[in-house]
Amino acid sequence: LAGRVAQLAARPIEDEKRDLWFRHNALEATRPLIFCDPENGWNEIITENQIQCQGELAREWEMILRKEIFWGESMGDDRVIEPYFETPYIYVESDWGMHATKVSSQSGGAYTWDSPLKSYDDLDKLHFPSISVDYEATDSLLSLAEKVLGDLLTVRLKGRWWWSLGMTWTLANLRGLQQIMFDAYDYPEELHQLMGILRDGTLARLDFLEKNALLSVNNDGTYVGSGGFGYTRELPQKDFDGKTVRTLDMWGFCESQETTTFSPDMFAEFFFPY
Repeated sequence: LAGRVAQLAARPIEDEKRDLWFRHNALEATRPLIFCDPENGWNEIITENQIQCQGELAREWEMILRKEIFWGESMGDDRVIEPYFETPYIYVESDWGMHATKVSSQSGGAYTWDSPLKSYDDLDKLHFPSISVDYEATDSLLSLAEKVLGDLLTVRLKGRWWWSLGMTWTLANLRGLQQIMFDAYDYPEELHQLMGILRDGTLARLDFLEKNALLSVNNDGTYVGSGGFGYTRELPQKDFDGKTVRTLDMWGFCESQETTTFSPDMFAEFFFPY
């Protein structure tokens, strides 16, 4: 499977697609780029009985490789097949001092949850999440991937710590999606206070990741934002030392899908400043 990914990645068309993304992100006029992601539909494309490996990690890696092959052979979009295999940091991260409990859900679908922040009197119970990296396990995973796949693909450690830095998902989980709509009228000052806590905690998380050299550049085929890739020659910054990635060396992305039912004025008042 890794050999097939390497073959696909070596095709001239991958260079052509990569160049299109560079030009697109540089705001040059190009043809429209198309990216198709099955997301929750992958289990219908690559079914459980197609996976031949036995161990949990092996099955996970097999799925990753089979996705790349499907993208390269069958999808027909502009996603670039890269000759890389990336492993993540192994870590645990605490919550904000409270966590939502799912009440009901469908696999890969809608769900309801019990929001833990019942009263703003409990704001003092919140704390910033903390990250603890298991460097030994991280190195072992990287070494294993190099041993298994390194003769065919370039194996590299890649820290992917978020999809979005938007905070309203956390807000809705803590307080409740319907409740924050009432809060804008009934508890405006407290809602501002909670958003300030989420902002400060998010910035502290970024500071920790940067200080501990846990960030990775995303100026390549890394998925960025809502349907694009990070290919750019404008990042990292010119003074990048080649070792410690800073936030200013990366693409950033924020969104606030949970507040689409708020008016523009209310969004500008309660969420956008944070």
